Amino acid sequence: MKEITKAQEEILKSLWRINKGAVSDVREALHEPKPAYNTVATVIKVLEKKEYVSHKTYGKTNVYYPIITDTEYAKYLLKDTIKGFFNGSLNQMVSFFVKNKDVSINELEELKNMIEQEINKTK
Repeated sequence: MKEITKAQEEILKSLWRINKGAVSDVREALHEPKPAYNTVATVIKVLEKKEYVSHKTYGKTNVYYPIITDTEYAKYLLKDTIKGFFNGSLNQMVSFFVKNKDVSINELEELKNMIEQEINKTK
């Protein structure tokens, strides 16, 4: 995947919310303050070149839709973050949040239970 800007990410998020739509639909799904129609159209074209979005044409109208899921994008971002900030180590990332008290006891218990379940599945 190619890196995208925050503005591109916001437009991609709006497409995920509506599943598909014309530029005006995508613009309508954005939070205030909404960018100009032409700005949205330009950003969508960039997302299309970066292979995040595609379109189908109906008459004179292009209907855009995401070609990657929000889960795929989140996985890419998380892997990139772990690689860039934590030397590729998931342990370092989790340790960072635990040591900085950014994770509650309940969240730690949930993580522990998920890990134990995954360990039991692989045995």
